Amino acid sequence: MTERPWYRHVWLWIMLVPLIASVIAGFVTLYLAGAPPALVVDDFGKIAMAVELDQQRDRHAAELDLGARLEFGDLPVGSSRTVSISLSGTAPDRLRLELIHPTLEHMDQHVLLKRNADVYTGSVVRADTRLHVLISDEQESWRLTGILAAGQDVLDLKAGP
Repeated sequence: MTERPWYRHVWLWIMLVPLIASVIAGFVTLYLAGAPPALVVDDFGKIAMAVELDQQRDRHAAELDLGARLEFGDLPVGSSRTVSISLSGTAPDRLRLELIHPTLEHMDQHVLLKRNADVYTGSVVRADTRLHVLISDEQESWRLTGILAAGQDVLDLKAGP
């Protein structure tokens, strides 16, 4: 009886296949780890123009010497609450209020507030989290920005350089 060569034994390959697969998976992982990050945006011209537009809106608010006081009503956090904004300076008929969550887009809110005498009022759901606040007119020719901390119900905004 002749003995088979080493590469013809089935049990040898049953033991070697997981080892070979793990070596291949290691090289694939090494290749993917060295790849450039996917978060790089390639249209830098549009980004630069958007930043310049935001700075122009901030400068325009400073020229108009705008300021605002944002206040939330006394309902529990997480339910629909009344928001009111007192604006110093020019008084358009409507204001845009944007409450932007730093990481979760589904928590962002965009509300159009109507003027009632000297106060703009509307209704929003106030989450108990940190939010970026952006107030502008309907045409978005100026803007006021600030950060509303978790649990904070009053925020004063002032246009500045």
